[in-house]
Amino acid sequence: MSVTNVTKRSLRILALPLVSASKTPGTSSGHLTYYHFTTPPPHPEKTKTWSHWATTKAADIWAGFGKAPEGGWKRRTFVYGERLVDRMDFEEMALKSLDPSLGPSLKRFGHSKADIKPDDNLTIPLIYPSEACGSPISHLRTQLSKRTPKHKRGAWTWLLISPLTAPFMIIPIIPNLPFFFCIWRSWSHYRAYKASSYLEQLLDKGAIVPQSSPVLNAIYAKYAAQVLPAADVQPIKQGDDIDSDASSTPSSDAESPASKPSQHEKHLLLTRDAVQEITAQFDSQPDSTLAANLYRAMEQAALRLQGPEHQSRSK
Repeated sequence: MSVTNVTKRSLRILALPLVSASKTPGTSSGHLTYYHFTTPPPHPEKTKTWSHWATTKAADIWAGFGKAPEGGWKRRTFVYGERLVDRMDFEEMALKSLDPSLGPSLKRFGHSKADIKPDDNLTIPLIYPSEACGSPISHLRTQLSKRTPKHKRGAWTWLLISPLTAPFMIIPIIPNLPFFFCIWRSWSHYRAYKASSYLEQLLDKGAIVPQSSPVLNAIYAKYAAQVLPAADVQPIKQGDDIDSDASSTPSSDAESPASKPSQHEKHLLLTRDAVQEITAQFDSQPDSTLAANLYRAMEQAALRLQGPEHQSRSK
């Protein structure tokens, strides 16, 4: 039975560290972590709002572009658009997937930590692998403090840029794609901003409580990535297969001192093989974005290990 089936919470947060924590003095000790948010399905009344209709309509149109014949402008637009999505920070993609209206109302938690009692069953579990990292509360708080103003600024910036795309309206046949792109980026930043602000308030109220997961500990032990020096880490491509050397069974080379990093080196914690098991255990819904977003996060984590130069080449 999956964890999803035995956890009866209105909101659940899954913390998946991707990179080992830095032990270099003077640097942040937090892991590069992907956060996944599980909420109940929306109430039928929620699906009748104009915003839900608009987002559903836009998603259907975009899916239609992906099914268009090869070589046409719709198919080329879809392919290029997906590349742009892959370049978006996985932190933004994770935050924008959380709809605060589907989580518990902030009013339920009162005005201070003292208002929350363990017996009230109001706490929101932050599930994490304790064998791979310490409590992610401080990391989550730090990340949100940076993300909230960034996404608020991004929402306004792209919204103000959108009127500058008006001249593209004179192009016949093809719609004003730059305008729709600006609106989409503004909407994405706005959703991430609302989710980030909501989570900050939950943290301030003491509603989010870390919870070690034996299931995650077992997955991290089973699918531990082969430890390589950061300079040798290759970016993970979504369509690539994992070599047997990177499986959960360590090879003799992985055991050798030459392949072990120093205590100050960061390295990936998981292989791609872990994604399907994590998805099955924690979010096996048909429309779940956990697998796709986690693949993207792992690829970006590998690129970040190589430094800004490699990141810029990938874009």
